[in-house]
Amino acid sequence: MGFFRRFFHRRQGLGLGFAEDPALAQVLDAVLEGCEYVLGAGDGAALTLAAEARRYPGKEFLACEPGPEQCHDVSNRAEGIKNLYLHNRTPAEFLDILAQDKPYLFGRDTLFFLSALGGGGERRLFEEISFVAGRFQACFLLLSGLRVPDRDEFAYATHRGRECSLKNVRPCLAGAVNSLHLPAYAVRPSRRRVLKGWGLFCLGRNAEFVFPEPLAGLVRKFV
Repeated sequence: MGFFRRFFHRRQGLGLGFAEDPALAQVLDAVLEGCEYVLGAGDGAALTLAAEARRYPGKEFLACEPGPEQCHDVSNRAEGIKNLYLHNRTPAEFLDILAQDKPYLFGRDTLFFLSALGGGGERRLFEEISFVAGRFQACFLLLSGLRVPDRDEFAYATHRGRECSLKNVRPCLAGAVNSLHLPAYAVRPSRRRVLKGWGLFCLGRNAEFVFPEPLAGLVRKFV
């Protein structure tokens, strides 16, 4: 199923999923073709993955939403989507569940969508990044809310007074074989500071992932 068909193949009421940023959606479609599982944590991750689960019925989606009311709302809006598994847990609790109950995921080709936004004062974003980088052997870590170097038109997050920037994220990847891809596409003036910055960290055996030639203008490898 091609990108544009997938774009319109979504459940009413779930929103656009990754296609909130159409260029990012194209980049992720190339990645998702080879992934078995998609995981998500952080603000908006559960609803985003609900929309994507509708588009990819052959893959398994797991996400957490710490707010009981928000989790119930996403569950209701995603009714009938059988490949989505929602957990009313904080990101830290969600990662504990993965470690205790689903360690097999650490060896599978997986996209982990980690939103740097939200989570409250108890959240430890950089510890979450370290967990993913240290445990998953074939993961694409999409960090949403990352400050993109030299691209101030993208919005970025701060966590406990620290920018979600490469300077603060890089130490979390210590020891992990990885490569990083960043957005290379232009942002329309009307969308400046509306689109969230992102970085796609290709970890472990997916560190050498190469994007198809038609996407060359959308993504750049950061070295």
